[in-house]
Amino acid sequence: MTKEIFHAKLGYQMISIPLFNKQPEELKTIMDQWLYLLKHLSTMDRLPLFLDNRIFGLTFEIGEMNYS
Repeated sequence: MTKEIFHAKLGYQMISIPLFNKQPEELKTIMDQWLYLLKHLSTMDRLPLFLDNRIFGLTFEIGEMNYS
């Protein structure tokens, strides 16, 4: 390990999904929608209308296969 900087703008952000408590009407960004989907995917039986099917449809289908 050289401890050499790989990329000056590369960084990490920690997200605690259990602490994400926004309601559907509060989702303003794509990141908000992703976090909502990841937090609630295991309890959803269909993709909610407020999540764009073009973006989240495949993720929902994959999650649906894993919980079947």
